[in-house]
Amino acid sequence: MDKKNLIPKYLEITSKDIVDIYYALRLAFIREGWSQKDLEKPPYYPNDIMRNFQRFSNEQNKLFFDLKGIFDIDFDEFNEYLTPILQRIDDKTPLK
Repeated sequence: MDKKNLIPKYLEITSKDIVDIYYALRLAFIREGWSQKDLEKPPYYPNDIMRNFQRFSNEQNKLFFDLKGIFDIDFDEFNEYLTPILQRIDDKTPLK
């Protein structure tokens, strides 16, 4: 299997839940008036952000282990494939 072509297609099909969670996080960051720099060390931790961060982490791990069951991939490589998908959300929801 050619993973360089198949992994992005697989993630496009299976990443809806993580994309929805990530989008909710971005909207919460905007609501709080946070900048990209604030994400490095948040000034406080609202409950909905913490809850969605945990959901995001769980979904990220689930996707990784599902993918790892099909392809020989490590977590860093997985993130290289996932990042462009999430970057589209960043582009649509810029922070201050």
